[in-house]
Amino acid sequence: MRRLVLVSLHDVAPGSLDEVAAWRAEVAARTGGPASLLVVPRFHGREPWRPGPGLTWLRERAAAGDEVVLHGYAHLGAPGRGERELAGRPDRDVLARVREGREELARAGLAVGGFIAPCYAHPPAADRACREAGMRWWATRSALRSPRARRVLPSVGLGASTPLRRAASPAAARALARALAPVPAVRLDLHPADLRDPRLRHAGLVLLEILLAEQGRVPATHAGLIAA
Repeated sequence: MRRLVLVSLHDVAPGSLDEVAAWRAEVAARTGGPASLLVVPRFHGREPWRPGPGLTWLRERAAAGDEVVLHGYAHLGAPGRGERELAGRPDRDVLARVREGREELARAGLAVGGFIAPCYAHPPAADRACREAGMRWWATRSALRSPRARRVLPSVGLGASTPLRRAASPAAARALARALAPVPAVRLDLHPADLRDPRLRHAGLVLLEILLAEQGRVPATHAGLIAA
C-alpha cells in the first residue's frame, strides 16, 4: 500500500501569499502532486480577497490540482482565545462562520469542498456546520471526516507562537514524523510564520525530506483520501 502525505499550507491570505508561494515552491522542488491551500476568507477581519495577482495565483493552483480548503472566516478568536476562532463561540456563530466563509470564497471564484478550523479548534458544532454548509469533508488534528466516513490522519507541524515552541518544536516534529512512519497517511502542516524564523524554515525542509524522501510518501489531497 502506498503511504501518503497531505501537505497543508496554512493561513493563506492576501498578506501571506509570498510566503505561501515560497513554501509551495519548496514542495514542488521535491515532488510533484497536489498540496492543500488553507484559505482564510477575511484574515483578521481586514484582508478580503479582491481581483488581482493573489487571487489569480490561487485559481491557477486550483486548476493545476491543488486543493482549496476553507480555514475559518477571520482566523481570529474571541478575546483571550488567540486565533482559535471557533473556540467558545455559540453554535449559531460557528454555523454562520463556516457558511459565510464558504460563500465568500465562492464569490471570489474559489470552489471549496473541505474545512479545517484555525488552530484545529474544532468544537462539536463545527461538524454540524460543515454538513449544513455542504462540505464534503472536514479535518481535525488527528482525523479526516465526512458525513459518512472517518479516517485516521495525524498531523505533524511546527510552532512559532512562543519562544519556547520555536525552540522545542523542530526536534519534537522530527521525532513525531519518524514515529508515524508506519501510518498510511500523514498531514504535514506548514505555516507562513515558519519562514520568518531560520530554525523553523530549516525544520520544515527537514520534515519534507523525512516524509517524502526518507519515507517515500506520495502527495495526496483530503478530498482524494476521503473518497478512497
